[in-house]
Amino acid sequence: MPNRDTPTKLVEAWLEFHSEGLCRELDAVFAFDGAGMEVWCRSEENRSYRKLQRLLQPLQSAYGVELYATIPPGPEKLDDGRADDRGDLPPSLLENRELRAHLRPLPGLNMTQPRIFEEVVINGVRYVRELVISSSLGGALSPAQAERVLRARLFAYARSVLEDGRIMRQYAEDLCELVQTALEPAFDAALRRRAALVCRGHAKDLAKSVEDLRKDLSYAFPKPKEGGGKPSGGGASPRPSSPPEYVAKTAGIAVKARELSSRVYSFVYPTEHTVSLDELRRPGLVDALEAFEAEARDFAKGIATFSP
Repeated sequence: MPNRDTPTKLVEAWLEFHSEGLCRELDAVFAFDGAGMEVWCRSEENRSYRKLQRLLQPLQSAYGVELYATIPPGPEKLDDGRADDRGDLPPSLLENRELRAHLRPLPGLNMTQPRIFEEVVINGVRYVRELVISSSLGGALSPAQAERVLRARLFAYARSVLEDGRIMRQYAEDLCELVQTALEPAFDAALRRRAALVCRGHAKDLAKSVEDLRKDLSYAFPKPKEGGGKPSGGGASPRPSSPPEYVAKTAGIAVKARELSSRVYSFVYPTEHTVSLDELRRPGLVDALEAFEAEARDFAKGIATFSP
């Protein structure tokens, strides 16, 4: 994160990276060193990388800004239909009854439906191909075809859930750095106010990202029984009122987001077939996300009037 020795123009570029939403699209790390800056990023979308280039280009000669980016090749499209139909789906999704019931093709799905694509992984390389749906039964899907459509949807679901977890973690970690920047007395008042404005936007985006993730994951778990109740969250924690409390609060939020993001990854790609005692002692993943969502929303309300 920027420090008291960082030139104002570099801090402004860093804040613009966040205010323009590039932090959501790019997995990037900014390293500030005196009057210079290095940016390391991994992007699967060239458009976002070009935006970052345009943002940093005017600063590169004057401030010694270096940009290092890795852009993985896009998925190749297969036309010969010889790919492995199993794809890269773990049993945690493929055998999940709730997800299969939610994502299975409707019985009336036929050739009038939109074109359907699936992704498969062969020797570590992602491929995309169109599902050819044809049948002598008036265009209706055969059981084998319906299973292929279901697998494609499960694959898309897995990617969406993992990406939601990454975005949640990214917003939480950025929030911590933005608060510290807004409270840095070495920066001028205008810069601190702008950091506070970006911080408020990130707080809202964090709460929304947790909500999206919770809703998506709720489809993968059995619906709670009526009258079963929910684990008590212990009530809302006091809202921060001083600079040290804001820094401590956002640091705690970042820790929780990293933990939940790790649990989301373990849900999609479990490393063990049994459940540990520690996992049993913790609230269910959806319940934990619901509690974190409430905390994030409460923080967003409290920081709405945040002013350095």
